[in-house]
Amino acid sequence: MASEPSPAKTWDFDEYDGLERYDERMRSSKRLCYEETLRRLPELAGAKAGDSVLDIGCGTGNSAVPFLQLGCRVVGMDPSQKMLKLAEDKLRRHTGAFSVQHVDDPFLRIPFDAETFDVVVAAYAIHHLDEPAKQRAVREMKRVLKPGGRIVVADTMFHDAAHKARALAEHRDLEDEYQPLLATFPAMFEAEGFATKLEQVGDLVWVLVAYRSTVHRPLTIPH
Repeated sequence: MASEPSPAKTWDFDEYDGLERYDERMRSSKRLCYEETLRRLPELAGAKAGDSVLDIGCGTGNSAVPFLQLGCRVVGMDPSQKMLKLAEDKLRRHTGAFSVQHVDDPFLRIPFDAETFDVVVAAYAIHHLDEPAKQRAVREMKRVLKPGGRIVVADTMFHDAAHKARALAEHRDLEDEYQPLLATFPAMFEAEGFATKLEQVGDLVWVLVAYRSTVHRPLTIPH
């Protein structure tokens, strides 16, 4: 497992005053395309019943729901104990298929052996990591992914630095985050031997799918 120091920026919603309204706020944001994005994750991941799924930054458990409905087994990791408690309460009916792990650095210190999961998903979480930490996270996600598995990352993304500057002028709430750039983010996965595909869900919301294979072949995503 990774043992490098944490990035300067971490996230933990345990002190967030509006935690009880978190789900409502996410769902009501037109910019985030939240429910549509989460609904599409299993399809984009090529997930199937029985798959083992690691949900990094699972928050209150919303991103795990569509995978559980498909019949997957999901482990949710998050640095917020309060969010994990909400996730457990929400998904209690899936006991046996859903479990949680409290991890301070869920992208950088994944407490599982190599090649454990069929799918690794990170929905609206990677923006908490700066660029060096993102590259470390890619390597750590690759470590726990089975050959032939997929990593699926959904978040607000910008084409390049100029596009980000224009968008921040309109969306000031994004200023303190590290949104991925489409010009460079896929290359982090490709440098680790992944084939990648980008799918746009909203004006600023994209899903990156990275496919791990011992033999390179084209990656196709169903529409």
